[in-house]
Amino acid sequence: MSDKQKRFKYIMVIIAVVGVLGTVIPNLLDTSYAAAEKAVICLSFLVGVPLVVSIVYWIGKKILKG
Repeated sequence: MSDKQKRFKYIMVIIAVVGVLGTVIPNLLDTSYAAAEKAVICLSFLVGVPLVVSIVYWIGKKILKG
């Protein structure tokens, strides 16, 4: 793995962690939603954000390989 690919991988992992924490934690702290709504929102973000990040990582890896 080249240096560009390693750096790209680290950046994507950081984006994924910030994305999950930045969407799940505020929704858990919001008192206007019922517990079931919070569970659905958090589960969809916990699945959706890493899925999107992994797709972008896969595309970026293909572009960086040339």
